[in-house]
Amino acid sequence: MPLPPTPSASWPDDFLAHRAGHDCPMCGNDWTADDIGWGILLHRGEVSQSYLWRSGQVRGYSITIVTARHVAEPTELTGDEAAAFWRDTLVLGRALEAHYQPLKMNYLLLGNAIPHAHQHVVPRREAGADPAPGGPLPFDVLDFGRQDEDQLQSDARALRRLMNGPGRPEAGR
Repeated sequence: MPLPPTPSASWPDDFLAHRAGHDCPMCGNDWTADDIGWGILLHRGEVSQSYLWRSGQVRGYSITIVTARHVAEPTELTGDEAAAFWRDTLVLGRALEAHYQPLKMNYLLLGNAIPHAHQHVVPRREAGADPAPGGPLPFDVLDFGRQDEDQLQSDARALRRLMNGPGRPEAGR
């Protein structure tokens, strides 16, 4: 089994300020946009939004981000907000399962680089199609590289239909 990456000697610059909500990189996004550059909007929830992410080497890599306000830790959410955040995450997870039919799903709530509550939702595939079958993904697999834009747009349309259901307006329309 490969060794985990060597941790940095310090936290990112401005980490404590960002954790407190000052100049938080996530809070600076335009949450009304259907495309935030890093990702394509799939679903607007009560307190969070879900995006199909452009970066990385894993097709279907998505993120649900708390967008109602700055929150660094899930413990800072009220009970109702936490329930809404998890509902949105599960709606995303179910759509990813239906569309990609993965072998396993990973849910990662980290915030070590950007201290703003967000959940990475990653479909895992069979050996040969997964960069680390049976183990955790190295984060660079999610961070480095870009998804094929035509495939990403096609996947986003299919995932929106699955997440938003019949009779509900689709995000990005």
